[in-house]
Amino acid sequence: MKQHMSLRFTYFIIGTIAFAQGIMGLSDLAISYMQKDDYKYDPAQTQFFGTLISIPWIIKPVWGIMTDTIPLFGFRRKSYLMLFGLLGFMLWNVLADYGVESPEVGMGLLVGINVCVAFCNVIGEALLVELSGSVESQNDDKASQNVSFFFGMRSVGTLATAYLSGELLDHLDKRDIYRITSTFPLGLAIISIFIKEKKYVKGEHEVNTAETLAHFCKFISQPAIYRPILLILAFMSCPSVSTAMFYFYSNVLHFGPEFNGELRLVYSVCSIFSSYLYNRLLKNIPFKKVFGYSTVLYFMVSCQTILLVTRKNIKLGIPDKLFCFGDGVLNQVVGEINTMPILVLACKMCPKNIEGTMYALLMSAINFGAMISGQLGAILTYYGGVTENDFDNLGLLIFITSASYLIPLPFLSIIREEDIAKVREQPLAKEELKGEIEKEEEIIEVQ
Repeated sequence: MKQHMSLRFTYFIIGTIAFAQGIMGLSDLAISYMQKDDYKYDPAQTQFFGTLISIPWIIKPVWGIMTDTIPLFGFRRKSYLMLFGLLGFMLWNVLADYGVESPEVGMGLLVGINVCVAFCNVIGEALLVELSGSVESQNDDKASQNVSFFFGMRSVGTLATAYLSGELLDHLDKRDIYRITSTFPLGLAIISIFIKEKKYVKGEHEVNTAETLAHFCKFISQPAIYRPILLILAFMSCPSVSTAMFYFYSNVLHFGPEFNGELRLVYSVCSIFSSYLYNRLLKNIPFKKVFGYSTVLYFMVSCQTILLVTRKNIKLGIPDKLFCFGDGVLNQVVGEINTMPILVLACKMCPKNIEGTMYALLMSAINFGAMISGQLGAILTYYGGVTENDFDNLGLLIFITSASYLIPLPFLSIIREEDIAKVREQPLAKEELKGEIEKEEEIIEVQ
């Protein structure tokens, strides 16, 4: 009974962290409009700004190593969750007071905020992978269910604030939205008080960070592991023109914050539906088949946006808002289904005792790829002559970025799920186990 309660509360913590990450999207539109209206950035500058503030997500393995091997006040989970929750609360309020007028101050504060969100995210993902890799739940169905649960809860958080993000921006100042957002990391800090975690005692289960890193490096140096990582990185690095599309929506179609909020609401519903659809129908289908077909389908639905930017939708009698809703639904559903097998594969690749570090590395590969994607998109936007007032070449850029998703497909054969499973289950040498944390002895339950 006690173990069952512990498991349920662990899911509660994981779900709360994912939900909080999604609900902090309340400020996303405010940040976008701050860059556009207050900082006077053009699309390429905005894309570059977004890349810089996302750096904390790229170095997630650092946060994973810290929470896996370096206890804070005797704990490896609750202390970090409380610390970064409180720090995030303070930084959001400082951003509200001092960050809107100064791009430099705003950038620094948003980097700090992303450090806090990324660290809390690492804790949630580490717990997620531990559950997926436990003896009683070590199967493909459980990995798919846990990944769907985590990202589904994040989508629920996004859904909870999607429409409000635009509605509030019509009625409140950006600073007020930042202050409201600050309450969410504060909530994580409060919840961390109720986590009961076995305290680390010096000399007992001594952690050797160097040995952990050595085992980690040995693990990822195996072809069955590093080849999928490289493929994931290549796929996520495909260029994006999402920032240029935001400017197109605002300056050409004259969509205001309220309609952008409505679009975010639709996207959030689609994300939840996609997670459900994948978990119900696609989780038992091999990775290469789901990823291959969904990538081709994503290329086709992405290209339909060309009709909007070339104004062909008007000639077809389709209003802009209706087209955007339909286009957004298809892109979001297919895009989520295309991404979900990557997340599940990442969960299956994590070995016992370094779950947090390994999953953080894989998520970092995804985030680093997204950063490269943004930079490549910014370069294409700049050299394509797309500015806040000139969108003549945007259709061509959309086709180029959509076609780039097909490039990794010929290399899918390098991913062999059976080899990944064998490598993950290989026992560690005794000397490598000596300094590891006994994760199964970590109990998280209601205090």
